[in-house]
Amino acid sequence: MMDAQIKVDLRQFNRSLTDIERKQLPYAIMLTLNETAKGGRQEVQREMDRVFDRPTPYAKRGVVYDRASRQNLRAAVVVTGDRTKGGLPATAFLGPQIEGGMRTHKAFERQLVDRGLMQRNLVAVPAKRAPLDRYGNMTQGFLNRVMADLQIDYRGAGATRTRTSSSLKRNKNYKNARFFVPKQPSHLYPGVYQRDPATNAIHPVILFVPHISYRVRLRLREVVERYVFANVHDHFAVAFQRAVRTAR
Repeated sequence: MMDAQIKVDLRQFNRSLTDIERKQLPYAIMLTLNETAKGGRQEVQREMDRVFDRPTPYAKRGVVYDRASRQNLRAAVVVTGDRTKGGLPATAFLGPQIEGGMRTHKAFERQLVDRGLMQRNLVAVPAKRAPLDRYGNMTQGFLNRVMADLQIDYRGAGATRTRTSSSLKRNKNYKNARFFVPKQPSHLYPGVYQRDPATNAIHPVILFVPHISYRVRLRLREVVERYVFANVHDHFAVAFQRAVRTAR
């Protein structure tokens, strides 16, 4: 988990308060921290739109914030790896963008590696003929068909089983273009290819390329700190007034 913690130091301010204001101060601090963390999270998501090419809603939902309570006056903007339901956790693909380093293999890449079809130091990227969604990622349906043809029991959305020779013969669409990975060494670049049944021509759809190290692109802590510096005093002024009103 990666985070940017938010704290408020009001020791000097505390000396000038009335008893009621002093009693309500922890509540005001809690409100301030939560509103600031919420705004910091939104600022990080806006920064993702700026530094990334079409970040998916799933990626942006990976940025959350931990709320403060009266007992724990601490909040944080968090990129989490243990709260994302299904799929790759946010830390796996955002971590290298925040701290640099190698990205984690995706589920279908791990299965390619486990089956010996792709080397561990490579990653899979779309070739020109691969269908992409509006975020520039290979579509799930396409990956399902590829993995079925490679007879890998892939668990992506909509994938339930592999294709066998007997099932292909029973399927009236069995003559459709098939996907395969050429055995290496080969004159073909490592990757997944599609064979055109009409012309018997083959075309690359996924290429296996070297696993490169990412440079830092999303400066999480700097973005949050900048937001805190610009907004925390305004948030506190509103929160303090609200806290005092509730005591009367």
